Amino acid sequence: MALFDNLSKKAVKLTEKTIEKSSELADTAKTKVSIKSAEADMDEQFIKLGKIYYNIMLKDNVIDEETAEIIKEIERLQEKIDNLKQNLKNDE
Repeated sequence: MALFDNLSKKAVKLTEKTIEKSSELADTAKTKVSIKSAEADMDEQFIKLGKIYYNIMLKDNVIDEETAEIIKEIERLQEKIDNLKQNLKNDE
C-alpha cells in the first residue's frame, strides 16, 4: 500500500508540474501573440506615415536622392500592379 501511496503522490506532483508548465507555455504564447499584434499595428502606422511623407514629397517636390530612388521603385511597382490587373481583366 505504501508503494501505491508513493506512486500516487509522485503522479500528483507530476500532474501539478505539467499543469504549471502548460500554464507557463500558454502565458508565453499569449505574450508572443500580443507582441506580434503590436508589431503589426506599428507597421500599419509606419505605412500611414510613409504614405503621408510620399504625398508631401511629391506635392512640395522636395526630394533627396534616396527618396527619389524609393519613389521610382514605388512607381515601378505600381506600373507592375496595373499591368497585372489589366492581364486579369483580359483573361476574364
